[in-house]
Amino acid sequence: MTDLTFAPVDIDGVLKIIPPTAPAVPLVFDSPHSGLVIPDFERIVPDELVRVAADTYVDDLFGFAPSIGAPLLIAHFPRSFLDLNRSLKDVDLEMVEGEWPHPVRDSASARRGMGLTWRYAWGDTPMYGRRFTAKELEDRIDTYWRPYHREIVRLLDETYAAFGKVYHVNCHSMPAVGHVLSPDPAGTVRKDVVVGDYDGQASEPDFVRLVVETLEAFGYSVSLNIPFRGAELVSAYSAPARNRHSIQIELNRKLYMDEVSREKTTGYDELKANLAKLGHVMRDYVTGKA
Repeated sequence: MTDLTFAPVDIDGVLKIIPPTAPAVPLVFDSPHSGLVIPDFERIVPDELVRVAADTYVDDLFGFAPSIGAPLLIAHFPRSFLDLNRSLKDVDLEMVEGEWPHPVRDSASARRGMGLTWRYAWGDTPMYGRRFTAKELEDRIDTYWRPYHREIVRLLDETYAAFGKVYHVNCHSMPAVGHVLSPDPAGTVRKDVVVGDYDGQASEPDFVRLVVETLEAFGYSVSLNIPFRGAELVSAYSAPARNRHSIQIELNRKLYMDEVSREKTTGYDELKANLAKLGHVMRDYVTGKA
């Protein structure tokens, strides 16, 4: 048994960490896109469009994490304001006035308008009426992106130091059907769950197989890496050869909510219960009890 402990953290409008309520295990969960608190920022769309892309309820659906010994890191703000699952190199230069003084890369997400900051609130509706200055974007990064990434790195590193291994579960939701901003063609009917391991690069296969097979045993249709293989939070901090594993789980919103009203549906409680069972299966695996 380890004496690893995590203190609760809450940075107003930015993030919070819910520490384990059971003995610690080598698991860390995070929900980077479930935030609904809208920062005070200049935009030309109403609040409901800022929130459309949010992973509403995902923080609650994975709220079992502390009870199995894993910290849960949650972002407070919407992903369309700043997408934590993007690299700092995924800046959409079309959104910046003048020269951006930092490295960028050719980013498929930025080309679609879903880079570090989103060009569109949803569909083809522009989020902003003007470009950012470099200083405005730098301030947003410093206030929101860096604290979240600092905390996920700390949670992963401290867990790894205590156990010699760490399993990171990056939690998301997805619309039931592909759309104009997504990597799959608009109109694509999606599976119930997509598990991503960055095309086999982010986690040991046995852990991925366990998650997929457990979800399938619950009756869900599951896809591996299609259309979502994971992004920055899975790829940047994983190293399976050193026993640092990351996976992404995308839940189809049709399982638990009305995508228009954002109200919970009758399937919510069943999904939440099944995810808690999955959490116990994961715990047993990472502690060698499976």
